[in-house]
Amino acid sequence: MKILIVGGGIGGLTTALALRHHGIDAIVLERAAQMAEIGAGVQIAANGTLVLRELGLEPALAQVATVPERYDYRDLQTGRLLYLAPLGAEAAQRYGALMYNVHRADLVALLYNALPRDTVRLGAECASISQDAKGARVVLKTGEVIEADAVIGADGIHSAVRTALRGPEEKQFANILMWRALIPAARLEGLALPVAGNNWFGLRRSVVSYWVRKDLYSILAAVPATEVRRESWTESGDIGEMLDSFRGSEPTVQHMLEQVDSSFITGMYYRDPIEHWTTGRITLLGDAAHAMVPYLAQGACQSIEDAWVLATCLHRHGAGGVEAALLEYERRRQPRTTRIQAGARFAVKQSHEPDEESVRHRNGRWRGLSRIDPLAETSWAFAWGHNILDAAQQPAGEVVGLSAAREGKRMARPESQRAFDMWKSAIGSEDIARGHRGQREAYERFLTTHFPAPATLGVTPVELNGVPALRVDGGAPQPAGSVVLHFHGGAYVMGSAASSAEYAGRLSAALGGDCYTVDYRLAPEHPYPAAIDDAFQAYRGLLARGVAASRIVLSGESSGGGLALALALGLARAGLPQPAGVIAVCPFTDLTLSGPTVRQNSGDDPAAHRDSLTQLAASYFQGHEPTDPLVSPLFGDLRGLPPLFLSAVQGEVLESDTTRFAEAARAAGVDVRLDLVPDSVHVFTLFPFLPEAQRTLAEAGHWARGLRASSQQKEAA
Repeated sequence: MKILIVGGGIGGLTTALALRHHGIDAIVLERAAQMAEIGAGVQIAANGTLVLRELGLEPALAQVATVPERYDYRDLQTGRLLYLAPLGAEAAQRYGALMYNVHRADLVALLYNALPRDTVRLGAECASISQDAKGARVVLKTGEVIEADAVIGADGIHSAVRTALRGPEEKQFANILMWRALIPAARLEGLALPVAGNNWFGLRRSVVSYWVRKDLYSILAAVPATEVRRESWTESGDIGEMLDSFRGSEPTVQHMLEQVDSSFITGMYYRDPIEHWTTGRITLLGDAAHAMVPYLAQGACQSIEDAWVLATCLHRHGAGGVEAALLEYERRRQPRTTRIQAGARFAVKQSHEPDEESVRHRNGRWRGLSRIDPLAETSWAFAWGHNILDAAQQPAGEVVGLSAAREGKRMARPESQRAFDMWKSAIGSEDIARGHRGQREAYERFLTTHFPAPATLGVTPVELNGVPALRVDGGAPQPAGSVVLHFHGGAYVMGSAASSAEYAGRLSAALGGDCYTVDYRLAPEHPYPAAIDDAFQAYRGLLARGVAASRIVLSGESSGGGLALALALGLARAGLPQPAGVIAVCPFTDLTLSGPTVRQNSGDDPAAHRDSLTQLAASYFQGHEPTDPLVSPLFGDLRGLPPLFLSAVQGEVLESDTTRFAEAARAAGVDVRLDLVPDSVHVFTLFPFLPEAQRTLAEAGHWARGLRASSQQKEAA
């Protein structure tokens, strides 16, 4: 085999090395006449280091790079520490390798020098690409034709190979411009700039900085595009403009930026994810396939991962299976890079919040994360903890995609697979990139599109002691039926009474009485205790309407189930009577995320994943302790709780949240019914077509009628 690689950057050079490592000839075509020193800092996390180690390059990398001991996130104005992510040897133990910070030119030189001189052709600008059944070819601007078995476009965000494959495409502008600069160490004496990721975040702006050499410091200062008028990599900016953009920052930042004597400016551009980047014997790699914003520091690492998988697939299929190899490469890489692209855009969004209120929410989320994720695993392990050497040997379906579920995961029944696929596609990459507002809109769209409230359903807006709710009549309420007070799911960040109306209608019909579904306030705009306060007020409002506590059944799914259980825990302390019982489906009872299935089943559950749950939970409790029983009812004194009807799915992330709560409640003398459902999805009761949903609601209704009959007997006695 002979492979042509268009582009001699980090991705192209690493691809050539990986191909040669697998015994495959490679030629790199680089249009630049020389490998010039360009750019600034690059971060190579463990997932990239593992590949460079396998190629024998880590010792050389260690000679020219620095090893950060941690990431510090600080407030841009006050300097207050908001979040810390340990790195260095501690992270290496978790992820299998060190993170390195390095000058881009040093890394490119390292890769270039590891290749035979005839492998890289400088001044070789691509004019056209073509292919036939026997091979692929590149025509250079000089007219020279070079033939090979395949052509790899590793020529960056402005890829000529991509344009040849897909035609002209618009790149996306993040409306952010970045000042990039390098400062000699001598100018920074006296400033507290440890060998770490020293990062500051403020209103619509940020500074990311670190040592790329022992004597050279790299700065990326990002500001709104309206504050700078140039966006060229080669044009030096007016340093006065940069200083104006960061006036009022804490002293360390101001003193550091004042040492910059020249800078270049680039716009923050990216490409939207694409499903396919391979055609026959031509494929794309790195930024040509999945250009991303730099705020996960994964652009270089993802191209390094690409290189290894591409070489592995070509080696596996051999010269007779080039096209099949390129398709396998794409199938293995596209889901992961799409997830990384979305995560990077989310990181940019939260790093440049548009107003003071959003900044408070972000900082509160980071404070919450520091409580439940002190090692920053759920923030970074999905990127850093991916061992591509092992992954390339596993079945392609093991790759984790945008939904954080394994792409090859399959359910046993067609109806459960249908529900699985619906959850899997509920939130798209653009929704994730927009942060909680995008995810909230996607969740509403998912529920109201797939499960709209029937036109015949009686839905009436009501107010329960100042809390908005919907009274839902599922048909023919029975005088002796239960009244349901329902709390929707959505991890305290998503969901609404309106989008839960269809489910509330089925609850009403099953329990034979009205269902009140509550529009409690959502985080991060309204962190703890807003939701539990609204739950108490809604319960009081129901009592004020003349509904006897003995008729009330609390209900909730996922976070709503946790909220219903927390409310039941707090009622006695508030001097309020207990309800007849609580129905909690897949309840979120432990916001410390310490349950064993949270880790074990992440990747099997498309509705919930450890990483996303950590972000959402931290958005809710923020500066409060997550072990507070009104946040995480699992940690409460469960004695005196009313009867519980609990249900969860075997194999879902929150399975242990349910089973541990059931075990603790039984130990406290509580009457508990626990149903574990096989071959289903998180909050399966939302899906009316699932037989287990119909069965569970019917059983919940029978259980509630039994509670009501028992209560009436006691009242009569």
